[in-house]
Amino acid sequence: MKKLLLGACTAGLFLSVGCLQEYNYVDPGQNLGLGSSSSSNIAMSDGYLAGDFGSRTGFEGEATRLEGSTDRQYKMSVVNVVREQRGTGAGMVILSTSDITLDELTPGEHRFSYDEASYSRTNIFVNVCSGADDTMFDYDAPAENGTVTITDGANGLRTVEVVTETPTVDPVTGLQTGEMEESSSNFSYQPNRG
Repeated sequence: MKKLLLGACTAGLFLSVGCLQEYNYVDPGQNLGLGSSSSSNIAMSDGYLAGDFGSRTGFEGEATRLEGSTDRQYKMSVVNVVREQRGTGAGMVILSTSDITLDELTPGEHRFSYDEASYSRTNIFVNVCSGADDTMFDYDAPAENGTVTITDGANGLRTVEVVTETPTVDPVTGLQTGEMEESSSNFSYQPNRG
């Protein structure tokens, strides 16, 4: 994570690797202007999010917001899949890669685990977040285990499915309960073949 944050700061990109703040999201139609080694943004569609995110449970449906960017020079990508749901709040899955871009992940299943001591050996990080509304996220936790499954489609689009398991936390004590909550999200995007 430290390496990921350092790369993000060096690149001058605003990359969402945590949720506990108000965001100024990158406009997917905007050119980031980082030079020839950076991809402007990721063209995403068909997002979906389901599962439990801290005290906010029962999300299920189409993503209301999809955001993503890749920096080829620093070999990193960040994607946000967000669902704002009336009566529940907002849930978000943040998929981040380090030392490899989303385009460089091969088709198939990629397993990941959160271990603070092994950041240097991990290329995939996933955070799950939620908030009372879409302007502020007050729950942010790294997914402990999960998979990222990449599928190439016949139409040139690539589908990415992210499944997470995150320890549940007691809202009163702040301690882990010993149980796990699950989420799943997916999106399609146009890979940069250049």
